[in-house]
Amino acid sequence: MGERFLTETVYRGRVTVNPAQMAILVEALITGENGEIFVVEHAGELVGMIGLLMLQHPIAGELTVSELFWWMEPEHRGGGIRLLKRAEQWAREQGAVKVFMVAPSADVATLYERLGYEYLEAAYQKAVA
Repeated sequence: MGERFLTETVYRGRVTVNPAQMAILVEALITGENGEIFVVEHAGELVGMIGLLMLQHPIAGELTVSELFWWMEPEHRGGGIRLLKRAEQWAREQGAVKVFMVAPSADVATLYERLGYEYLEAAYQKAVA
C-alpha cells in the first residue's frame, strides 16, 4: 500500500519509494512508544492504513499527534473516516491535545474541514541535491 500511495498520488516523483525504509518505519510504529499504526482489513487483505507519530510540539510544547500517512485502496474508499476517528481516539488516549493532518489535495482539505479541522499552513518542497 505504501508504494501505491507514493506512486499514485501527488507524492509521485516527489517522495522516493524506499521499501526498506518503509518497513523500518512500520516496525517502529508497531513496536515504539511514540507512534501507532492502524489498518483496515477486508477479506483477509489489508486495504487501508494510517500511521501516527506522537511528539512534543517543538514550539508550543503541547503533546501532538502527527499523521505520517493515511491511505485507503481506491476500491475501498469510504471506510477511511473510521481510521481517522480511531487515530483521534488514540491521540486522546495518549493525552495529546492536537492532531496534525496533511492535505495533499483540495478534496482532502475539504474533508478535513468538514470533520472540524482548521487550515494551518501549506507545505512546499524543493530538491536541493
